[in-house]
Amino acid sequence: MSERPHLRRPACGATLALALVSAAPAADFDLDMAQLVELGPRPGSVLDATNAARYGHLVDRDFYRFIEGGFTTLSITEPLSFMPHAAYIQATRRYQGQATLGPDPGLLGNYAQGLPFASPAAPDDARAGLKTAWNMRYAYTGDSGLLPEIHWQLRDWRRDEPQFEMLFEARAMRFMYRHVQPPVPFVEHNPQDAFAAFLLTAVDAGSYDDTQALVFTNRDEGQPINGWVYLPQLGRTQSLAAFATGESMFGSDILPHDFLVYSGRLTDMRWRLLGTTYMLLPLYRHDRIEPAARKARKHDYWHVAFDGRAGCFPRVDWQLRPTLVLEGTATDPAAPAQKRVFYLDAQTHVAPLWKVYREDGRLWKFVIAPYAHPNSHLTANHESGAPIATAFSTIDIETNRCTTLQLLTLVNVDDVTPADFDATAMQSGGGRGFRR
Repeated sequence: MSERPHLRRPACGATLALALVSAAPAADFDLDMAQLVELGPRPGSVLDATNAARYGHLVDRDFYRFIEGGFTTLSITEPLSFMPHAAYIQATRRYQGQATLGPDPGLLGNYAQGLPFASPAAPDDARAGLKTAWNMRYAYTGDSGLLPEIHWQLRDWRRDEPQFEMLFEARAMRFMYRHVQPPVPFVEHNPQDAFAAFLLTAVDAGSYDDTQALVFTNRDEGQPINGWVYLPQLGRTQSLAAFATGESMFGSDILPHDFLVYSGRLTDMRWRLLGTTYMLLPLYRHDRIEPAARKARKHDYWHVAFDGRAGCFPRVDWQLRPTLVLEGTATDPAAPAQKRVFYLDAQTHVAPLWKVYREDGRLWKFVIAPYAHPNSHLTANHESGAPIATAFSTIDIETNRCTTLQLLTLVNVDDVTPADFDATAMQSGGGRGFRR
């Protein structure tokens, strides 16, 4: 077996057919479950090297090579509706047709709440890609989030065991366009004019211990990236602008803009909707998988396991989903990542799978980000209407490496507050070493 999965175009019948079809749900977020059952593989079956050709048209054409080469298999589960929270659905219906794209591509006009562009895109809509990108940005994943455990494993494609492990924790919060958790619809004190914020802290990460990264998602996507990094070795906090976004995070294979979800500015890409199709995606029930041996420290929760080549692939179920194929091409010709192709679940608009390309069109990385149904996760997440991020894997085709993450995610958590995202209080620096 080759050390590298040689990626080439699959044989006829194994390509992912792209077409503007009626698969994407409109503002009611309903799915045609009978159609999904008819089109998809039999629930309980396993897609592997012996039978992949039969359903290869439902898999990304490059990812198909992992299956064909015996590097991974896909366990198939029955289609399941990931209906968003009723408040998000109600807001989408109430404000449908109100959001607009103005002359400033970084600002969304007249947006209040819900899915900004709920009606399926017309085939001749030149701005369908940008609208879909805004839907991805404002998909409902909760008004706040607590990730008390993020276990990182750095892996080599040629070895079975991780080379290095790290432990992080994180907090996230929407300041604007909130739907469920008070205050709704926005946090009144928002000096950064931010849509949302994310704080990552290294708990047990070797030389990175106590490092913190605070990132704000701007309401105005045209503004420079806003955030800070606390470096314990220097005892000071530095502006995020001082760090190159093309460099990987903490020696891993994860690019900062591809951490957990695409976090780059929408204005840094030219967006194109390639089409709508049916595709197998890693959306699943957490209570029906075989988990890892790792149990959460303070919760009755068992993490997602990884298997396949070098343990690079999350061991979760995949199901057939109506899928939006969204392409983003970098506006900066010097950007290390020149193109990304996102496969968005059309019901939730989250991206469980995407690809990153180099400047010459070479495939660089795969990103696999499974989501569990909230009612199959911890009781605290039940009826939240938010798909729950449970695992993450970035596979670097060039270096034969991958980085895997096991996540414990709680949404709409009361003890996540705006004060958690105050840069002047980051770690022991307390703002004394703060500089822009």
